[in-house]
Amino acid sequence: METIRINVSLPKEVFVDLSKEAKSRKRSQFITEAIKRLVKEKRDKRLAAEYQEAAAEIRAINKELEGAIN
Repeated sequence: METIRINVSLPKEVFVDLSKEAKSRKRSQFITEAIKRLVKEKRDKRLAAEYQEAAAEIRAINKELEGAIN
């Protein structure tokens, strides 16, 4: 996997917590996994909301068509 080097600023408390969980040479891997997990969670939530919106639209259309069919 190709990597890109970035510079990120963290609050000191976050850095301290990160340092407790991941050793110096493993921080990039830890941060990568955390970001992947958060991005997936946000994507899943967005897709679920879009699905709910589409389902509501379909229900509304079906309700309108009920009168036309009967």
